[in-house]
Amino acid sequence: MGCRLGHGIPPLHQPLQLDDRPGAFRVTEYFPGGLPTPRPVVEPDTRPWWDAAERGALTVPHCGACDRSFWYPRGFCPRCGSGDIAWLPATGHGEVYSYSIVRRAAEPWGSHVPFVLAYVTLDEGVTVQANVVGCASDALVPGLRVRAVFERTADDDLPILRFTPANETS
Repeated sequence: MGCRLGHGIPPLHQPLQLDDRPGAFRVTEYFPGGLPTPRPVVEPDTRPWWDAAERGALTVPHCGACDRSFWYPRGFCPRCGSGDIAWLPATGHGEVYSYSIVRRAAEPWGSHVPFVLAYVTLDEGVTVQANVVGCASDALVPGLRVRAVFERTADDDLPILRFTPANETS
């Protein structure tokens, strides 16, 4: 069992950049937006979340019974089962907790590799799984400050939550 150089590795489409060490190199990849996403089913319980997303606003579901926020949007609390849910506005800012660069995927994502799938911990305390877009691989690290963006691949699509690196003024 061994690995042959180049076996099963897709060709690089990005320029190589020299590292500081003699003879070393690194590849800087850029992860654009535009990932295809199957159209989500909008349930009546999650309509407030989608309405906010249509306005470009991120909301976080919060349980009135146990007074805790949670993720993913749904009409009941996953901790206590209460249906007393409020949709609190979120800043949309957070930091990358962990990430993976996906290099092989089935369609419809296969023609869009590589892309980033990350866990982002929002400033409000909940952790969200989403793509990071508009980012170069050498900037992608745990702790990277990011901000929420909503992306549509077509005008009639629902807005899909993604994250992009935050700059100092955002």
